[in-house]
Amino acid sequence: MKKIVLMLLVTMVPFLTMAQKRSKKEKNTKIEKVVRSNSGIKYMIIKGVEIPKNSRRINEDERMLSEENQGMNEEELLYLKMKMRKELKSIFIITLDFGKQNTNESKELIDQSLYYSSMAEAANAVAERGWEFVSANVVYNNGNTTHYYYMKKNK
Repeated sequence: MKKIVLMLLVTMVPFLTMAQKRSKKEKNTKIEKVVRSNSGIKYMIIKGVEIPKNSRRINEDERMLSEENQGMNEEELLYLKMKMRKELKSIFIITLDFGKQNTNESKELIDQSLYYSSMAEAANAVAERGWEFVSANVVYNNGNTTHYYYMKKNK
């Protein structure tokens, strides 16, 4: 039995090694080069920080509203809070982030962003220049509200 297994191995080894063909090294071999591709899309983030003019007053008024109106449902209470915030007005600080792109367009938009008074005004201004809205996030932190608008533009 051992002799048969040994004979099979000796006869099979040449066949198994022939299945692995050696590649010939030619001078005309193709080499794939990775070239840095310039994406056809630019991205921008519009960041707007909304700071209430009198945030201490808002917090005190909201606390009084919730204490006085225990019988109100949540929708009515939320409506009153929103109406109160709207009357007080707030200050917007808007910045535009283009990453490392320093083009004339980005410089102009950054200069104009100092005069925007709302996120809608900023979004409309960049939309006029061909930027498309992608997504948005809102973050609440210590009475301040931060809006992030993600925009893109085809080159």
